[in-house]
Amino acid sequence: MTSPHNSIPTLLTDIAYFHEETTTPISLAQARQRFQTGKVQHPPQDFMSFGINKHATWIQLDVQNDTRVEQYRRLNAAQAWVDDLTIYLVNDQGLIQTWHSGDHQFADAQLLPGIGFVFDMKIPPGKSQIFIRGQSFDPLTLPIALLDAYQSRALDSQIHVTSGLLYGVLLALVGMNLVLYFSIKQLDALFYSLYISCFIIVNISYNGYGFAWLYPNSLLIENNLTLIMMVFHGVSGLIFVSHFLRIHQTTPKLNLALLIYSGLGILAMVVLISLNMHFWATKLAFKFLSLTTMIMILLGGLNLNKTKDTRYFLIAVLCSMLGLLITTLSVWGLIPYNYYSYNGAVFGVVFEAIILAVIVAYRLKDVEQQRITAEYLSSYDPLTNLFNRRSLLAAGHHCIQQSNRTQKPLSFVMMDIDHFKRINDSHGHHIGDLALIHMAKLLKRHTREHDVIARWGGEEMVILLPDTNGEQASAYTENLRDIIAQTPFCHETLEIYLTASFGIATRTHAETFEALYRIADKRLYRAKQQGRNRVEPQGNPSHRLPPGQDESSLFPEGDSAP
Repeated sequence: MTSPHNSIPTLLTDIAYFHEETTTPISLAQARQRFQTGKVQHPPQDFMSFGINKHATWIQLDVQNDTRVEQYRRLNAAQAWVDDLTIYLVNDQGLIQTWHSGDHQFADAQLLPGIGFVFDMKIPPGKSQIFIRGQSFDPLTLPIALLDAYQSRALDSQIHVTSGLLYGVLLALVGMNLVLYFSIKQLDALFYSLYISCFIIVNISYNGYGFAWLYPNSLLIENNLTLIMMVFHGVSGLIFVSHFLRIHQTTPKLNLALLIYSGLGILAMVVLISLNMHFWATKLAFKFLSLTTMIMILLGGLNLNKTKDTRYFLIAVLCSMLGLLITTLSVWGLIPYNYYSYNGAVFGVVFEAIILAVIVAYRLKDVEQQRITAEYLSSYDPLTNLFNRRSLLAAGHHCIQQSNRTQKPLSFVMMDIDHFKRINDSHGHHIGDLALIHMAKLLKRHTREHDVIARWGGEEMVILLPDTNGEQASAYTENLRDIIAQTPFCHETLEIYLTASFGIATRTHAETFEALYRIADKRLYRAKQQGRNRVEPQGNPSHRLPPGQDESSLFPEGDSAP
């Protein structure tokens, strides 16, 4: 190993190892004798991984300190999930110091989250050996490194900063999707958050953060949480995929098969843990998660042309699978081990999460657009693009409240296109629809920004005129009537002159919206009775009633303008 400081000598000169042949532990003396016989192996690199094996492994590190003083070194011996570790520092004078740690005992000072099990030692001058006995029912992963203080700080900083960024990205994605779920109730966002949350728990568990910070005195949680959450990570991934690809809707039988597969995986893990069969539980967790990832890719391939965004989903899952493969190969020692290859699964999931988050966000954007469109259609008349009756009622009550608050007048204009039935009968309903659109455009063009225009029904339309008294409303409506009469509706070679009749009601005694409608409707009826193409304002002096007769007596009960 090479130190960044040339003045600090390299101490580690050779590495050898062997596996115990039985499940009965051997002593340090027996191990030293085995190393002296030469019946050992020399790894091609400092990092070693021996997979899942019931037998313990012994490692000898030959150390040479050519200085006359003790040298401080930190031995990075094993990943945080290794069950039992015993470290011996020995020289020609005998045993100098012994350490014992591992995740089969309570968390101690040797566990450094994100790094693994580390041991601070002082290497005496001359030759010495470090013996490591490691045993684990999980993959026995021993990234051996003998680091000086500078190297230790540099490695720790790199790992902690990178881990913070990765966890920050993942937690931000979880939070964003939870907000989306609670705001618009989309299950895709909820299941996606669950999927990423399970991975975060798996990661903080096998990297030692949970054991060191959250449950240092619980061996039950430490020994089983990672395996349980690996299964739940796979199950949550299948649930997310089923909803994301709409399998639960398009292929119910396949969705049922996925649920049965997920249930069997959880049940098998519970049984193995209950029977304290940790070795087989570990094998199950790794095989279940690997198989589940392949199933997710297969489902994406089968639905490639059936579901929107499936291509991007496949790219995302392939990122995750590639990362998992890199981590697996590095843990098993088949490719060079370093921080990035070991955390390939984390980087893969981060890329997967970002891609899926973008896809989910776009899907939710589509859902929101559909909601906005539905809300628009429920508020506007689809033909004329004017307010419909429902929206007019809401706007009308708001105008009434505003009139009450400001003590300003409000006028209600109701209009009806004259002889509209003749247009439909003579030219067809398509031309009648175009005539209504023509009328709506005229009204929009000749009203103020804060006026409210609505299609009341058929050929009837309503205009609300805030801050407008009766005299102003009459002048405006008369001008509008004249514009309509002089602006023909043209379509291809067809030219039709339209006229309209109007009834006006203005608030004079705090009338309600319903009262204004009734008054305007009766005035409109009078305008049509008086020959059409005219405006009947409220209180028109040319139509004063005889003494003792009120306006309602002119109209039958419940009558309205035809």
